[in-house]
Amino acid sequence: MKTPNSQISNTSKLLTLIKFDVKSQIRQGFYLVYALVSLLYIIILFNIPFPARSSVTAYLILSDTSIIGITFMGALVLLEKQQNTLQSLFVTPVKLSQYLWSKAISLTLLALLASVLIAFIPGGLSHNWPLTLVAVGLSSLFFSFVGLGISAGAQSLNDYLAGIMLGGLIAGAPLVLFFYAPLVSLVFPINNVTDLLFTNSLSFSQARTAVNCTFLVIWILLAYRYATRQFNKHIINK
Repeated sequence: MKTPNSQISNTSKLLTLIKFDVKSQIRQGFYLVYALVSLLYIIILFNIPFPARSSVTAYLILSDTSIIGITFMGALVLLEKQQNTLQSLFVTPVKLSQYLWSKAISLTLLALLASVLIAFIPGGLSHNWPLTLVAVGLSSLFFSFVGLGISAGAQSLNDYLAGIMLGGLIAGAPLVLFFYAPLVSLVFPINNVTDLLFTNSLSFSQARTAVNCTFLVIWILLAYRYATRQFNKHIINK
């Protein structure tokens, strides 16, 4: 049975890892890259007529910032593999769960920051900010865990790129169903994110929001389990 002190200790370790990961991502230029990407998107959006700005903003977030985790995760994990830090990390008091959540949360913070800049400075999604933040946060966690799982078994950057291309096709294919049977298609994560981003929060029912968030949380837990199994198989118990 976990005591309050042990829970505080675990939380403290997780926060320390997140802080370390954020600093590492800043040093590696992730924040600079997305500052430039966000600036480019903002300039583009300011040159789009306001009535169309909402849809374009939602599309940019859906296709870019909400999937930052799967985009950058390979670089992070493969670098740690090359530096032989992963094996030594897991013989320390750091738990695998803390490592995985730290990576996912740290990249989600970057995704949220970039999305806030893109969504709110040009004003395209200022009317839909609660659902935008929820969609980006949950989507980034899901894709981060998928990226962690793929990167655990990848031996090179090419392996990882092939893995995320396949993963992207599998995750993105159900999006076609969203335009023909939107309610039925909400069992798929990409459609939950799309529904949250493209629907005005003023006309969005609480029940539909709950359905989208519930399915996304389920998919996050499944992706986390996948990442855990991959790390145990390819790195810890190798």
